[in-house]
Amino acid sequence: MKRLALLLLLCACTDRVLAPGVCPGFCPGGTIGIKDTILTDVIQRDSAFRGYVQAWQAEAMPIADVPGVVDSRAIFLMGAIPPRVVAKSGDTTTVPIAVDSARLRVVVVRRDPSSVNLRLKLYRLPITIDSTSTFAQLASAFSAPVVDSVNVSALLARPPISDTATLRIWGDTIRTDSAGHTLQISRSDSSLIVYFGLDTTRARFVVADSGKVAYGVRVAADVRASAALGATDVFDRGPLIRWFYHYTVTATPDSVAHTSIQRGANFDSFVFDPPTPPLDNNLAVGGVPSARSLLRVAMPAFMHDSIDVVRATVVLVPVAPVQGAPGDSFSVIARPVLTDIGAKSPLSTTSTLFGRTTIHIGAADTVRIELSDLVRAWALDTSATTTFMLGQVPEAASYTEIRFYSSRTPAFRPALHVTYVKRFPFGSP
Repeated sequence: MKRLALLLLLCACTDRVLAPGVCPGFCPGGTIGIKDTILTDVIQRDSAFRGYVQAWQAEAMPIADVPGVVDSRAIFLMGAIPPRVVAKSGDTTTVPIAVDSARLRVVVVRRDPSSVNLRLKLYRLPITIDSTSTFAQLASAFSAPVVDSVNVSALLARPPISDTATLRIWGDTIRTDSAGHTLQISRSDSSLIVYFGLDTTRARFVVADSGKVAYGVRVAADVRASAALGATDVFDRGPLIRWFYHYTVTATPDSVAHTSIQRGANFDSFVFDPPTPPLDNNLAVGGVPSARSLLRVAMPAFMHDSIDVVRATVVLVPVAPVQGAPGDSFSVIARPVLTDIGAKSPLSTTSTLFGRTTIHIGAADTVRIELSDLVRAWALDTSATTTFMLGQVPEAASYTEIRFYSSRTPAFRPALHVTYVKRFPFGSP
């Protein structure tokens, strides 16, 4: 009997490694509960500021013609070239140059694929243009006859030229028309590189101006006249002009040398109408000069010591639909600040903490930007600066602007939507 009792006791205490746990004594109590809440009063002392990036500092020059909405035009001033050159190495005297023609390059970095008969129209502008030039001041120049016009859609529809001579000169296939226009498609980003072939009546070389010329570009189309030209702030995307000229070599009678010289833009920008409206009580993002909005978050105490954040989203209500060319869009990015000193607060460069969303023209829906990683970081660090900045990407490269209601409009104020779980109450067995 003793042996049987001992055997039964050993069998009862055998540990079944592969069997699921069935003993309530070894399971912690409690359940995992997911909570979802919208904090409507944690965003406080929010403000908008303007003047961060000017039009002439932008990476693109938007051009659009949307009646009743916007008329935007690119402007640029090309660098000077020497009116006299040394005819032969070692000479101490110079000879005048005689310009034969010029070739102007612009890069279309953005266009609406649904545009029909997209055309770029080139105008001559005064060489006095600068960052203070306005739409009204240049209106008369843009009302003058066009210097040249190119149908981009028609060029794209033409078959590419890829013979040996073309590849030797251009290094790639090109498309041309009978008016002296040339188009290339960039392999790196599919932007369109457009060349205007200009004779001496359209590219006037004035010795007194050292060859400085200024041009403006308007866009036209049967449908959706909107595009953007590259600016000098982005490598190899700004306007370029190449002058072709000849001069007499004095040491050799009746000898003429032909050559060329290239210059980039000393200044490029864009003007548009109507201008960006002044700031008001709302939160502005975008426009020209660019506006940013600073939002301060008062983190509730319970988010620091009793929960784990699953997801956090800032909720913003637009004041009105975004105005602009149909088919356009831009991004709004939320970046944490390192130290809150108002408009000049330094921004964090930690991209994992950024939030981003795309804004479409004409949209009036509530905007939501996910900030889960940022809010988690704030929840773990009670000394962190709980402030973030809203800005447009890229800045000042578009006339478009979105405005959100601020905390001064209680019914539509910014809010923080948080999904979280309470920390699990692990117990002792």
